[in-house]
Amino acid sequence: MTKLPKTILFCFICFLLVSCSVFQGVDEPTATSFSTSTEPAQETNTAVSLSNLSDPTMTPFQPVSDVARVYLTPAFPGDWLVDIAGIQYVESSESADLVLGTSSPGENEQMIFEVERIYALAAPFPTLLDGIRAEELTSVWKGESKGSVISQLLVSEETRLAFEQLWGPPSADRVVTTPRENLMDALWQSKSAFALIPFEEIQPKMKILKVNGISPLDRPMNVSDYALRIPFYLYGNNPAVGKFDSIIAQLEAAIPATNRDESKMAVVIMTGTTALARVTLRKIDLNGVDYPVEMIKDWFLSADLRHVSNEVSFNENCVYTDPYTMQFCAKPEHIQVLEALQVNVVESTGNHLNDFGGDHFAKTLKMYEERGWLNFGGGYNAESARQPALTEVNGNRIAFIGCNPAGPATVWATTTRAGAAACDYDWFYQQIRDLKAQGYVVIATYQFEEISKTMYEGFYRDTFQEAANAGADIVQGSQAHVAMGFEFTGNTLIHYGLGNFLFDQMEPENIREFYDRHILYNGKYINTELLTARLTDWSRPVPMNESERLDLLSEIFNDSKMR
Repeated sequence: MTKLPKTILFCFICFLLVSCSVFQGVDEPTATSFSTSTEPAQETNTAVSLSNLSDPTMTPFQPVSDVARVYLTPAFPGDWLVDIAGIQYVESSESADLVLGTSSPGENEQMIFEVERIYALAAPFPTLLDGIRAEELTSVWKGESKGSVISQLLVSEETRLAFEQLWGPPSADRVVTTPRENLMDALWQSKSAFALIPFEEIQPKMKILKVNGISPLDRPMNVSDYALRIPFYLYGNNPAVGKFDSIIAQLEAAIPATNRDESKMAVVIMTGTTALARVTLRKIDLNGVDYPVEMIKDWFLSADLRHVSNEVSFNENCVYTDPYTMQFCAKPEHIQVLEALQVNVVESTGNHLNDFGGDHFAKTLKMYEERGWLNFGGGYNAESARQPALTEVNGNRIAFIGCNPAGPATVWATTTRAGAAACDYDWFYQQIRDLKAQGYVVIATYQFEEISKTMYEGFYRDTFQEAANAGADIVQGSQAHVAMGFEFTGNTLIHYGLGNFLFDQMEPENIREFYDRHILYNGKYINTELLTARLTDWSRPVPMNESERLDLLSEIFNDSKMR
């Protein structure tokens, strides 16, 4: 028996199937017309042509995708919200498959991952208070503490919601919700208001207070012990956790683990005048190279970039001289003092660099190079003296640039002599603009004349402000020999003089010292912490006690007239 071709056989089967359905002519009910008749449907006379039937094609299987219902606590940061396909945000945790909130998972729920948000307690920069206990802060929040130095606590709406989860409802009298964009102005207009802000909103014009002795500017920071840390947990029941693996993975990838990442932080410590000469030289010989710096060494070792403004060249023929000698030198072996601090940035704008000739300064520059230290503000000749020192730390590009406007002329570098960079202001300001355009955080320094006041005036002050207007993030005076005041031009910090660092001037106005600890984060200058010390024994700075620090800050802030 001859077999039928497969195509004809297939068509015949299709014809039978069509006959059983199409020819029966069953009417399908529509959304607007429903038939309840039990009478048989009428047959149709529609003819079906076998020649019009095509080979069947396979339609891919299209499963119905599951939607993950996710509840976000109102305290969750708005800038962390993510738009992920397959997520439906719901208004109640009871109806959610996954919860992202401030409370930890319950008994029948599974923890998936945790993220954190770090906050800071901020005050205006010229604030004397350095820290507060967490108990006092929470009492202010609840309106229970009437004797606190904090009269009001300013918060954005988002921050208020976050701390409501942590501390409960805030006091209507003590906690003031303030638009984020107005918070800085409101903070500076009040003498006793403080602000709770997320870490990423820290600005240079703020002073960040320690809470229970911990600041978010510390590094390393014991985050788990910090009172202003709010964790957010993603959790769900077991079926949901297994069902939404893909969505969970996308959430974990999209939401930052923290808003404070130490791998994006750089710390720069800046100091005043260093001259390892005269009596300071003698004290090092008698007590060893660690003696001058052992009390403040930890400040330096916690920083990435450790700066000194070394005014004096090393000279193999250098000997001890009395404290009234005005020709300075340092012993080459005493560079170990700077090594003990792990100094890696040297400013060479000092007016005593060439007291024994440019050759000794050239040898000093060579010593810096051998140790891999950055140098700026001076060089082997006029061209190299003008070159900024450039570096990068944890993604932060940093440029140091400095010059000496005071002289004497013998200290300035020439085409043939090593020395300090003379201040050509047009060049100086243009360099700052160029470096800023290249994405650097710019630190600019001046070596002006000695002064016994806490503030510069007139032309001197104008030059600092012009450097700020050119784009410098920090402008510092390195010569004054006395601790001087502050000013802000926009967000640029101007510190007119840090005073001495390692030097033998023991007059009351000369022994007070600032060490500016600058914090950079994610490519930006965000804040400065003021460290204070007093010089002892002609050579040895020690951290100020609370009373000494309060006296210094009170005087300097008052003279600065910042508020």
